[in-house]
Amino acid sequence: MSVSTTTPTPAPATARPADDTPPAGAVVVGTDGSECALQAVRWATEEAARRGAPLRIVHATRHLPRSGVAGASPPELPRARGITAHAYTVARHTDASVPTSTQGVPGDPVTALVRAAQDADLLVLGIATTGAADEMVLASVAQRVAARSPRPVVVVPRRRPGPGGSRPHVVVLGLGDRGDDEPVARFAAEQARRAGRPLLVVHSRPDAGSDWTADAGAWRERHPDLQLSHQTLPGVTGGRVLAAACPTPLLTLSAGHGGLLYRPLDGLHRWLLRHCTSPMAFVPPVFRRTGLEPRSEIYAVG
Repeated sequence: MSVSTTTPTPAPATARPADDTPPAGAVVVGTDGSECALQAVRWATEEAARRGAPLRIVHATRHLPRSGVAGASPPELPRARGITAHAYTVARHTDASVPTSTQGVPGDPVTALVRAAQDADLLVLGIATTGAADEMVLASVAQRVAARSPRPVVVVPRRRPGPGGSRPHVVVLGLGDRGDDEPVARFAAEQARRAGRPLLVVHSRPDAGSDWTADAGAWRERHPDLQLSHQTLPGVTGGRVLAAACPTPLLTLSAGHGGLLYRPLDGLHRWLLRHCTSPMAFVPPVFRRTGLEPRSEIYAVG
């Protein structure tokens, strides 16, 4: 039996969707009490406010027993409650209108966060992003979650420069299979629209192909309300991606590809996780099965 604590706040009237609009799924953010995790809490709170969605703060640790001894509280429970309470306070100070809850979950953080993402629309994590070798433990958690999550994952760096003016959101296409580009493009367009930002579309394939995501005219037809620009990036490397994209409020790219049980992150994704100082969104591919309802989708998990 899991040990959890929940501190809900009622949703304000302004956050409720219209009668004909489906309710927004939760934004889930993982926290371990570190400063980079609290930075992720701030980002997630702002994103939940933009979406009109609830925020769920999750703290997972292997050191929180599944049950106490003879009915006693687990010894790690006070520390877990302290971590979630601090994150809750940060969220409330960021935007008190966002309905927020907290939960402490025993077990492996990667497994707990991937499970939490299944009932959410977005998962948010923090990362140190210094390029130093000693951050690889933190980076490995972000890598494993981004590779396994059934929902998009935003990784927020500890150092978050504030791009001023009208700096665009950036989406990089062509890093995986062609079929990976459409969900990445859709997510990036929705995020730019919510934030009221322009969108820079970076094309990394040497050949344009036949998909609409490779055609500037098709982008304008599908998203006439967005301020769009396009750039070709031949010979993709981590340094070239950063030079073209950053600083940016959000860099969106695919979360890798593969079968339903295996979706590895390649060297480029891992390098960007260690060196990019802007928030990055990793969008998983979507697999559709014949015979399902039009809205039924199966997301790759591993």
